[in-house]
Amino acid sequence: MNFNDIPGPKSYPILGTLHKYWPIVGEYNAEALDKNAWLNWRRYGGLVKEVPGVNLLHVYEPEVIEAVFRQDDRHPSRRSHVAMLHYRLSKPNIYNTGGLLSTNGPDWWRLRSTFQKNFTGPQNAKQYVESADKVACEFVDWIKKSELSHKEDFLKYLNRLNLEVIGVVAMNERFNSFSMEEQMPHSRSSRVIAAAFGSNSGIMKLDKGILWRFFKTPLYKRLAESQEYLEKISIEILLNKINFFEKGKKGASKSLLDSFLEQPNLDIKDITGMMVDILMAAIDTTAYATSFALYHLARNPECQRKLYDEASKLLSPNDPLTSNVLSKAVYLRSCVKESLRLNPVSVGVGRLLQKDIVLKGYLIPQGTVIVTQNMVASRLPQYVKKPLVFKPERWIRGSSQYENIHPFLSLPFGFGPRSCIARRIAEQNIYIILIRLVQEFEIKWMGGDLGIRTLLINKPDKPISLSFTLRRK
Repeated sequence: MNFNDIPGPKSYPILGTLHKYWPIVGEYNAEALDKNAWLNWRRYGGLVKEVPGVNLLHVYEPEVIEAVFRQDDRHPSRRSHVAMLHYRLSKPNIYNTGGLLSTNGPDWWRLRSTFQKNFTGPQNAKQYVESADKVACEFVDWIKKSELSHKEDFLKYLNRLNLEVIGVVAMNERFNSFSMEEQMPHSRSSRVIAAAFGSNSGIMKLDKGILWRFFKTPLYKRLAESQEYLEKISIEILLNKINFFEKGKKGASKSLLDSFLEQPNLDIKDITGMMVDILMAAIDTTAYATSFALYHLARNPECQRKLYDEASKLLSPNDPLTSNVLSKAVYLRSCVKESLRLNPVSVGVGRLLQKDIVLKGYLIPQGTVIVTQNMVASRLPQYVKKPLVFKPERWIRGSSQYENIHPFLSLPFGFGPRSCIARRIAEQNIYIILIRLVQEFEIKWMGGDLGIRTLLINKPDKPISLSFTLRRK
């Protein structure tokens, strides 16, 4: 069977299905891709084609998702974020490439293979536990001293926290984000956080547009201005670090940037691009993932209690958190895994086919963009028992509630060579933040049901409304 035989929404020449995304008249929402995916699943089933200018195939069933990834080439491709790529390639004095996010082929592999040794080894993340934990403990102390109201959006504080954590881990840099001065709108930390969001929130919208190719639209200008500020901060930190090295000094602890500078096959432009990517990805992604985890724990007090009990057995509030403690925190890791099943970093994973393949008897041609719909699949009862229930025990081997879930059902960090390069560090930072907060506070959810806005990554669609009550010791 041919690609055209796959069911999907009606498309028109040139326009494809883009009319369905138009405001008012369209039934799809570009910032609610999960809802669009549910609509397609109910209407068309496990394979859904769209033709918005290029062949686009949505894949829902985990067995078929696995088949897609098992046919990956050595250098898997995905659809480039064209506006980001255009911006970076227009500045050859600063960047060699469009970065890991936007680049494909040999250029991507050169970056990935060179940088990943600093991220993906099992021992690499462990060396940053102490510095990240110190920041998390400072955050706990700050909450104790502050009069936080549940009417405030806690996400803005998680953004600041994650800027501080990634600052020490990646650059050995403190932004002092919680000082009175830095909480002002035009401070350095506030502008970094705004620039990260300005980048992430515009990339996918620009991918769908064409006007920016002819003139600088307001959205493209915002992306460019956001990138320019992240460049400025990254270059300042990088030059200070190089000057520090040249004077023969050594920092109190090693950061990712220190490791980058020790690699002879990386030049300054490669490192600058990676630092900008780290600031873009780490602040929002980890803050959103932590927000959803706190939401689920706050709405499920019995799970929160189990996590508190585990934390109490493993360490006291005054004990330093170590990688050994985290390795024993089985329930903590299961809570994060379950939260990421329900609210993953993105709705799914993308691939750009480099050759023809066959899926469920259909010939899928080279050049087709495939999107795996893991978020929808992870909420289907044929794959998970009571899929809308937050149940960390389903991931714990030996538990009476353990489920043998298909390994390709939930892929919050992607799969294979193009999986998130900083996965270990990101997960570890979430573990540290959660264990320190739950250890000290009883956390309650004060809002309604929380959904997502699909920007480049999944953002909570409502304020993170939490109350924190100090636990009695």
